[in-house]
Amino acid sequence: MKTTFVKSIILGLFAMASVATVQAEEAGKEAVGKESSATVKVLVVGLDNVSSNYFPESMITEETGIPEDSIGDTYNRIITDNIIHANKNKEFAFISSEKFADAEKLLGNIQVSGENEESYANVSQIDSQNYKQLLDEAHADYVLFLNQHYLKWQEKPLRTLFHFVSYSLYDKNQKEVTKGNNYFTCMNLEKADKLSKASRKSSSKIASTIIKSIDK
Repeated sequence: MKTTFVKSIILGLFAMASVATVQAEEAGKEAVGKESSATVKVLVVGLDNVSSNYFPESMITEETGIPEDSIGDTYNRIITDNIIHANKNKEFAFISSEKFADAEKLLGNIQVSGENEESYANVSQIDSQNYKQLLDEAHADYVLFLNQHYLKWQEKPLRTLFHFVSYSLYDKNQKEVTKGNNYFTCMNLEKADKLSKASRKSSSKIASTIIKSIDK
């Protein structure tokens, strides 16, 4: 009898512990879900739009080793990754559109107007259903377009290469929230790893500007 009674107590305690563990796990999942849903998510879309007042694509490839058909993708990936890693605000999250295979198809050919470093995306031509579908897939609240990477070579007073990155931020209703550009400098055309280091501060400023624009 005593043995049976002790076994019953042990089994009862074990059952209670198991239930408590499951409840704790569920509560944790619920908390994470709430935190995740409260986070403002910004989808970053880089447009394949690199231009220069001096460097043709063939020269960029020759100096950097980046194939001509990958220059835009490479530059956009560098800036996007830097923006994502620069953000320390836990209330916001930047997401790369590269995670969504149909992003390019849904967005189509986005029109960019303006000249040189002042070139900005116009999303009015994007089908509203496609736009909504992409944001739903990404669980995103906004889209940050990296409109153009403009390489501006300056001979005087010092030989300097300015990298201008223009951007536009749109909300779920395809309404423009803000736009602008930021730049960083190099002495020459740089390979991808050095370009990543050179553009970190500039990318961080873009991230901060976007967060401030949303947080107004």
